[in-house]
Amino acid sequence: MISNDLIIADIGYGEYREVLDLQRSLNRARNQDAIPDVLIAVSHPHVYTMGIHRNPDEILDPNLEVFQVERGGSATYHGPGQIVIYFIINLRDRQMNIRDLIIIIEAAISHTLKHYGISSEGRLHGETGVWVGNRKICSVGLAINGFSTLHGIALNVNTDMARFDVIMPCGMTSEIMTSLQRETGSIQDENEVKMILLKNLSESLKAQKPLTLNKIEGLREILMGNGL
Repeated sequence: MISNDLIIADIGYGEYREVLDLQRSLNRARNQDAIPDVLIAVSHPHVYTMGIHRNPDEILDPNLEVFQVERGGSATYHGPGQIVIYFIINLRDRQMNIRDLIIIIEAAISHTLKHYGISSEGRLHGETGVWVGNRKICSVGLAINGFSTLHGIALNVNTDMARFDVIMPCGMTSEIMTSLQRETGSIQDENEVKMILLKNLSESLKAQKPLTLNKIEGLREILMGNGL
């Protein structure tokens, strides 16, 4: 296994199915201790997903294509203007449970939002995610397979919030969703937000020797180099 204790892969734009398959491959490799923990930062084209708490009533448009996946939570949207980060974290090695990890993640997101003058908190009224008052700015939904996680977070930066109108995010009306642009009143530099967030996550995960990649091919090469 490579000597770095965390891989941070900022892969830019990625199709949802392609990145989902990659997550699952990385999860298997992490369970075998063939690779270190991994963060994948990506922007997806317009896509809707449904977690394990499936409720068909949350899909308001019957013609909508929806990916059914193994993460926690219910219906959500991914698309341009949104920062998505996936977490391939071995919980056994870190001697933590999934709730411990979610608390760490939500705190790092809140710390990032504070940089923009936004006060936020994780888990409102038992609902996961990061909230600004009673408005949800970041969705959190992870899964565990073996000892390691997959799936992650979606932070709305300059997101087209009308895209949420065809679903009931978290089983609620779309009006609960907000974005950094909406809260600050101005368009934000998505790359800057992403860099601050990745730095905060890396520090929160106590990475001493992170490896940074900027292409999806770098992750594939690491998997191939380990015969996976």
